[in-house]
Amino acid sequence: MATDIPFQNGYIKDEWSQLVEPAFRSVEGRAFLWTGRAPEVGQRTETQITASDGAAGWCRLSGVVTEVGPLPTLDEWRDGNSCQLPPEVRDDSSPVERQLELREDFAERFGTLHGQTVTSYAFLNLDFYDRQEGLPFKRARVYKVTHRADENMSFFWCVAKIEDVLKGEEPPEAFRKWQEGSGVSTAGRGSATRVSF
Repeated sequence: MATDIPFQNGYIKDEWSQLVEPAFRSVEGRAFLWTGRAPEVGQRTETQITASDGAAGWCRLSGVVTEVGPLPTLDEWRDGNSCQLPPEVRDDSSPVERQLELREDFAERFGTLHGQTVTSYAFLNLDFYDRQEGLPFKRARVYKVTHRADENMSFFWCVAKIEDVLKGEEPPEAFRKWQEGSGVSTAGRGSATRVSF
């Protein structure tokens, strides 16, 4: 059973993802997830996390999307109180066919809808190993991160939950393939040691 990790806030760091994608994509052949891009299993994630007590500051978890939840229904989208919800959907004032059309247009434009969830498996980015003593995240550990789309935030993909994946639990195939195929390691620089499950 996974253990919940406390944190103050977290989100997919759009600018960082867009900055590093060209370099990583040439090696891994994978796109990154960010606001405006539809989520897909296998996309890379760079999630910025602020520690719960704030004392250790922030860090980044690097991972890969392993599961994409369904788009919210019209009622779920309406109940989410999105600041970007079209008025005719919010008021339920136009025919259902028109509202569904707006829903599809919005999802195509922004890549998601308020309330959709995405799961990624990730590890502490090696740039933050020197801060791990004050962080709840440690090297050579794998974390299950649940992101929820929030249209009220500048970064849509906000972190809803982080779990420490215990040894003996098999991570999803998408994570294993990414780790094996990319040469990514959760150990220190210059080491080929991988996470053991």
